[in-house]
Amino acid sequence: MMFTVIDNPSTAPSTAFVAPRPVETGDALALLPNRQFHVSNVNAAGEAPLINASAGGLFLVGDRAPKTIEQIRSDNPGLPLILEPRAMRKYWATEDKPFLLPGGLFQSTLDGELDWQRLDSDLAITPTGQIRVGDSATLKAALREANKLDRSDMMLALPMASGWMNNEQHVKQLIAVINRSRHPVLLTFTSSSNPVGSARRAKAYRRIFKETTAPVVAYRTDLVGFDAVAHGALASAIGSYPSLRRLTPVGGRGFAMDPEVKSPHMLITDMLRFVRSTHMRRIWFASAASIQCFCVICRGADIDRLHGEPHERRLGHNHNVVTIDHLYSSYRDLDEAGRRALWARQTAGAIDTHPQLAAHINQPVPVDNVLKVWASAS
Repeated sequence: MMFTVIDNPSTAPSTAFVAPRPVETGDALALLPNRQFHVSNVNAAGEAPLINASAGGLFLVGDRAPKTIEQIRSDNPGLPLILEPRAMRKYWATEDKPFLLPGGLFQSTLDGELDWQRLDSDLAITPTGQIRVGDSATLKAALREANKLDRSDMMLALPMASGWMNNEQHVKQLIAVINRSRHPVLLTFTSSSNPVGSARRAKAYRRIFKETTAPVVAYRTDLVGFDAVAHGALASAIGSYPSLRRLTPVGGRGFAMDPEVKSPHMLITDMLRFVRSTHMRRIWFASAASIQCFCVICRGADIDRLHGEPHERRLGHNHNVVTIDHLYSSYRDLDEAGRRALWARQTAGAIDTHPQLAAHINQPVPVDNVLKVWASAS
């Protein structure tokens, strides 16, 4: 049992032995399957050692990532490390220029840019800019240019505006384009808040992974990545804090909340939700004993104990890394049917934890509509 107060037996971590696994560098279809990936930025050096190298991997993001990857690799030689291209965060794609390539005296080609990435990264990612809602011409241009390349060490990045999931025809078109890709697709959505935060979008997101036939990685996501994996995704990559669980639109910023905005969102695996420490202290446990967590980071401490100081935030993010891996541990080596059945049990159990918590704190705990979608039959 990972937590006091609540219990979802289906989310208990597996204790099965994980055999040592090499880093299948340069081979996307060998490296990506049967791993749980994480997305990290400023705390990458602290999070990398927490990841089981034979069952996980790390996407490094941010302007400093190319400068830190060498040291992180030296300290964690068996862990797959992949660099996110700056274009995904900083560039709007256009039909004429779907990729951000160096210009000037040393004009680069897409193939050459991917070669440069591979000097540091175990796989290369197309430097695709963000694609606006309904801009099918740019989406097709990115696919067309990537399909010209005959390489096994790359992924086609598709950073899509979240509004693509609002429209039936846009969803169909996105699925059709992905299915024409020669390369695994790294799919993510942009938003200033949770891009898959409504039932409508959660259904569209699931549909994409059910209906695509090309290999797709659910990238920069939250626990909806598990829904994707249960419905056909090759893998998911989950961020340790909110801004890494989405792509913010170019030039935009996420929403600020209150003076304690920096207190960490803590993953409660039994409930399948991230909850901010502030919310738990102020709302859930203002008049009741807190949930205690027994992961290797918390070691029986209260789940709501952390505030906004940098060292406390790092602890919260580290907790998220290890608990995401706990949740994934039972998915290893399952086929898609097995993963879907496990997800069904976990989501049903998560709904059951809400009345358990409500009884403890003597107030209602609403079930999020997205969790209801996850728990619904495929």
